[in-house]
Amino acid sequence: MKRYSLLLLAALCISPAVSQDDLQRYLPQDQLHWLSGNDDQRYLVLKKEYLQAFERGQIVLIPDWHYHPLQSFYIRPVYESAPDFGWTTWALTPPENDIRTDNLQTPASATHFPEAADEEVFEPLVGALQQRMTLLLDETLSRPGFSVWVVEGITADITLRLLESDPSIMPDAIVLINAYVPQFQYNRALADRISQSQLPVLDIRSAESNQWISKHWQLRKKLASKYQHPAYRQRQLINSGNAGQRELISTIKGWLEFHGF
Repeated sequence: MKRYSLLLLAALCISPAVSQDDLQRYLPQDQLHWLSGNDDQRYLVLKKEYLQAFERGQIVLIPDWHYHPLQSFYIRPVYESAPDFGWTTWALTPPENDIRTDNLQTPASATHFPEAADEEVFEPLVGALQQRMTLLLDETLSRPGFSVWVVEGITADITLRLLESDPSIMPDAIVLINAYVPQFQYNRALADRISQSQLPVLDIRSAESNQWISKHWQLRKKLASKYQHPAYRQRQLINSGNAGQRELISTIKGWLEFHGF
């Protein structure tokens, strides 16, 4: 699988505008799966079947905004390893909508706490993700076992917003990896959103996490205690690099088993 990852990364470096159709040339054919909607749009998702005597369930993985699942240092190893524990994994590329600090706040502000953009800025992002997730869930909901989502970075915030607006697609549990929003007020609001989630939440921070994550890391735990969230767990990875990947997989596996998934 590492060989295919390197080929994919090389393709992306050579041509930033490489299409989903082009990507399939660099990926193993038995893992390619297309989601097709009524609007003639189709989305590429990677799929690996479970490798145990019975299927524990479905793990849906979505990397940070702007990343392909095989580009993500922490999404890729979970996608590749979870089938060994009995999970079928589905890795979805997030929408291509642009999201940056300067379009989440008033750019001209000179203060350290600039005015946040209107909440409407998130609507097209949530809508675009909802379109893909609805198509994916049409295929996964009929399968046996539990449903667990693993989401990374900015995508974590967009995903939690989606679940607030459409509880009908709620999974059984969610794992957040380096969750953040690159804007102060909205990053602070993410702490409230996580701590008040109705789901079992595993909140993971890697050794290489950015300043946005560290800014409200402790606050998330305090708010979870304030709102009496019994199934919120926070874990900071000690190791980095390949050791960090192994620690991540072990952490997620142990947490899922603890909850009986």
